[in-house]
Amino acid sequence: MRKNHHGKKDRLVKRVFALCLALAVICTCLVPVFATEGLIDPQVNQEASRPVDDGEASYPDDEFAGFGEEEATRPVDGGEAAGFGEEEASRPVEGGEDNLDGGPTVTDSEWGTVIDYGTSTSTSTDPSSSTETQWSGEDDVVEKPDDKVVVSGDEIKKLQDMVVYRFWLKELNANDLQDITAQAQINNMTESEYLARNGEVLWNLYFIQAVPRAETIADYSSYINTPSSNRDPKGELRQFDYWYTLDEFGNRVRLNLTDPTSNILDDKTTTVNVYAAWKDGTVGSDEEEDVDHEDLVDKNPVPVDLTAKASASYEDEEGNTKSVNLPVEVKNLPSAAHSLSVIHMGDDDMESFYESHEDSLGEMMPILGLKISPKNAKGETVQPAKGDVATVTVSGLNALPEMEGATADTLKVLHQTADGNVEILDVLTYTNGTLTFETTSFSPFVLVRTDGYAVDTLDINNITKVSIKDDIANSGHYVLKIIADGKDYEGEEAGMLLKKNGFTVTWQRAGTVVDRIEKTNGVYSREENGGWVDVVYTDGANLTYTVTIAKDTQSLNDSLTVNYNDELKNGGFEDVHSNGTDQINADAAPNLVWKTTAMTGGQYKIEIGNTSTYDTKEHYELQANGNKWEKVQLSNTAKAYGCASANNGDQFAELNAEGAGALYQDVLTKPGQPMNWRFFHRARTRKGHDSQSDNVIQSGTDTMAMVIAPLELVKDVTTQAQLENLLARCPNKNGENPITENKKTYTVYVYEATAAIEDLSGYRKWGLIDEYAKYSTSSWTESNGTYKIPDGQYLTRFFFAAISTASGNSEKAKTMGNLLDDVWFSQNVAPPTPGTGRVTVTKKFYGLTEAEARTLGNSGFISYDRSVAHHGIADQALTAVDFSHGSWTSGCYDENGPYVSVSYVFDEAVEANTDYTYSFAEDVSKANVSGYDLTRTLVNGADGTDGSVTMNKEHSNQSITFSNFYKKNTTDVTITKQVTGLLGDTNKDFEFRVSITRNGADCSAGVTAKKGDQMVSLTDFTLKHNETVTLENVPIGATITVTEVKPGEHYKVSATGYGEQNGSDSGNVTFTYVAVANTPTGGDADEADLMLLSMDEDTAVDADGDAVAYDDGTTVDNNQIIVTNHCGLIPDTGVLLDTLPYIVILAVVAGGVALLMLRKRRKEDD
Repeated sequence: MRKNHHGKKDRLVKRVFALCLALAVICTCLVPVFATEGLIDPQVNQEASRPVDDGEASYPDDEFAGFGEEEATRPVDGGEAAGFGEEEASRPVEGGEDNLDGGPTVTDSEWGTVIDYGTSTSTSTDPSSSTETQWSGEDDVVEKPDDKVVVSGDEIKKLQDMVVYRFWLKELNANDLQDITAQAQINNMTESEYLARNGEVLWNLYFIQAVPRAETIADYSSYINTPSSNRDPKGELRQFDYWYTLDEFGNRVRLNLTDPTSNILDDKTTTVNVYAAWKDGTVGSDEEEDVDHEDLVDKNPVPVDLTAKASASYEDEEGNTKSVNLPVEVKNLPSAAHSLSVIHMGDDDMESFYESHEDSLGEMMPILGLKISPKNAKGETVQPAKGDVATVTVSGLNALPEMEGATADTLKVLHQTADGNVEILDVLTYTNGTLTFETTSFSPFVLVRTDGYAVDTLDINNITKVSIKDDIANSGHYVLKIIADGKDYEGEEAGMLLKKNGFTVTWQRAGTVVDRIEKTNGVYSREENGGWVDVVYTDGANLTYTVTIAKDTQSLNDSLTVNYNDELKNGGFEDVHSNGTDQINADAAPNLVWKTTAMTGGQYKIEIGNTSTYDTKEHYELQANGNKWEKVQLSNTAKAYGCASANNGDQFAELNAEGAGALYQDVLTKPGQPMNWRFFHRARTRKGHDSQSDNVIQSGTDTMAMVIAPLELVKDVTTQAQLENLLARCPNKNGENPITENKKTYTVYVYEATAAIEDLSGYRKWGLIDEYAKYSTSSWTESNGTYKIPDGQYLTRFFFAAISTASGNSEKAKTMGNLLDDVWFSQNVAPPTPGTGRVTVTKKFYGLTEAEARTLGNSGFISYDRSVAHHGIADQALTAVDFSHGSWTSGCYDENGPYVSVSYVFDEAVEANTDYTYSFAEDVSKANVSGYDLTRTLVNGADGTDGSVTMNKEHSNQSITFSNFYKKNTTDVTITKQVTGLLGDTNKDFEFRVSITRNGADCSAGVTAKKGDQMVSLTDFTLKHNETVTLENVPIGATITVTEVKPGEHYKVSATGYGEQNGSDSGNVTFTYVAVANTPTGGDADEADLMLLSMDEDTAVDADGDAVAYDDGTTVDNNQIIVTNHCGLIPDTGVLLDTLPYIVILAVVAGGVALLMLRKRRKEDD
């Protein structure tokens, strides 16, 4: 009999079908989980997970957001959140339910709010398991916090007598706090309930403390534990530093937990947000990353200084509109200040300001309006703390015609305060176009003249006097002065007044009219209305200037002669004859030029020695000649000083004449001009007695100092005591010394020189016997160097001061010592010594830094040969000029702009009646500098690459100058990533690639990409939030295409100059820029501006300024491209259109159906 198996098979079918239905139900339940997976902020996942070891959860001792004794931490495996596949669902979902398994519940009790942690759905029902939590999808069992944790205050009730302190592990901005409120409302929770469930995981909440209003947080300091390094929100294990709050301006205020009187709040405050500051430089610090501003405040909570520029416009004499950049610097800002915004107030803003504050302005004339606003890292305006004062400096104002004649006394700054009123601020200083004032708050400021309208409207009836004021020491100018209707006017004010009343002002230099031309770098020969003439830059040394004012038949004038030289004169002391050791009255001998600080008999006398004169009574001395004595007749100077010859010529000077003293001259100097100095120094070895045994100074040294200082500082230094006081303030005895007088800093250059005495006393043959005699000698010693004239220094005093002598410190000894000769101070190189010829080759580099110019080194780009018109002297073959041993000077400028230079000097003996011709040529192929184009070459001011000089005994000092002009052909571009929005992942590495093209061809050769100090690939690099890559040496004219690779579909991507684009998981986002050569201003070398392309195709542009298709006015500030990815809050819909779960369900159902059909067929077959 056949057995019936249908019963067993039916049961099997039922079991299979039941399994299919169970799988379908499970897959259906997973749909909400998948629905949120793509929306989770990865940063939140990272913050919600703590460091683990081998997949086991780690629990620091910190309290879970302040609600328990241990930290609630999920176990993770390979960085994935347990139970959720690749990412952890850590955001709340609609309906108020937390998506964390085993989430807490919040109830009220008599002692406050209680957070109750229930067990997970997969937890054992055994009561003993209440201390463990089994997370779904994991086998590991981990500890959880106590199931009941008490909040120390009841924020939910918002009692009027309580203040809630919320302690956060990282600072939240206003948007974050608003999002917390919004999320609580969305989930039908109070903020306390929402933060109890999600505060630690999503918002880095650490602790909440409610404090009765009658008490302060300091009374509860024992309940506030210090977070461990494991709670560092950056995950870098930094050490906790201190707690702080933010004041109304966003500045950090350290929370004082020890002094109860320091935290008293007003009656309206109900909630205080407190943030943790973390120390850098510890384990896991981010020293190699871009410094976050907030961290910078932590490390350096001191005032900061910021700078920016504003562009202002004005009309010139012809009515043409001009623009000028005004550098603005603000000092002593709060540490929260991150950047400085300066905006020029246009006509509409100025008109509105004038109408609103007409009463405050009165008769004052508005000149310029600036909106100056320091910003913090979030772009919010920062104000100085109460009681603090910020110092504002605005430069470049002398370019504005309205500022002509202005002084600190005639200027005021009107400041509109927060309440809409105006306060009038004093101008502290105004010099050479730079203005300084102080303020306690910011924006806007209007600069006004208190004398403006009086000048504009005054009608002159009678001009009684015209004169010239010598202001060379301060400004380099001769200044016009007039008396009109009994009132004094001078400078720009006088010029403007005369112009308004129809007068013409004419300046003449030695009879030649001085026209207004730009001499160098914004320096003009005269003021546009004739208020002054520049004596220094019109080369006015020893010339007479005449100013004439005229109108109709009326004409008045005045003249003044410049009593200064443009180089040191009579350096050899030969121009006033001495009969031996004469003391010459400096005031009565104008040809002497030199002046002295030493006074003798009521006169300023200088002692000059003449080596060619002898006394009528012959004087002899035994002088050493090898091992013999030789009897030598002494000249007057040999007997008096032990000096038989001058270094050059016949005469020299003694610094210690009738006492310790100094010689000096005043010289016209141009700021930035390098000056060459040289002098010869010798010690005095004789006392001037008849007896040789009493006459000789056997040993010791004479010491003197050369001092170069601005006349403005030392004009009253006329005595030795005053000079010694100046030297005492100069610790550097071989270089520059900054000295501050009346809030202005000057530079004093000091060089000390010492001359030694050689003692040759002893026994030597004298006739047939050995004779003992005292005898010593000293030699002329050369000192030389280069001195660059500091900015603002138009008159320079050149001192030679006696310091000490070998004669000792007695009053008599102070009258003898320190011989000086052959002094040189000029922009020209000092002449050679007699019998020697000198050729100086100078190379000027315009547009390069000294470091860049030095890269040429000894490349042999200039060579020369020498031919001699003498049969007995051989010609010299082609030789390269060796600049590697030359003298370099930087920071100089002339009519062609700023430059650095190097000079090489070579001397050789020359014979009489013989010409030495040197022919020089430059090989420009060897003068190339990487990153620059060589645009022009000059030889002695004329275009060309070769030239020659001829030297002979009569013309022994020759020079030739080569000038090269360089134009930068590359620029640097930075690309910075910023991530914003609640769900923006600040820890994600976003992929980028950059192409550099020109005319469609790749031109990236030589372009380097650096992230910090690390080189990265131009075509494949990543950036996190606030990271920057710098593209170095991008060619001018190149198109820069920045591509972000697959930023993600939930991100909106924008870049500098471009609006938002939708990101994608599969597509890329591209932004295009072009580097355009800009117009040089202020003598600066060409740089590059980064502009936005106005078309999609690659448009070529070259460094010569050829046309380029870019959007006018779309300059990218500082060539910094900022790419911003924004991911805001995306509401959970509970539905995911991803087909994976549905495919799984369909496959299971299909399998079950197939099994049933197969079973039915078999049944039919049976």
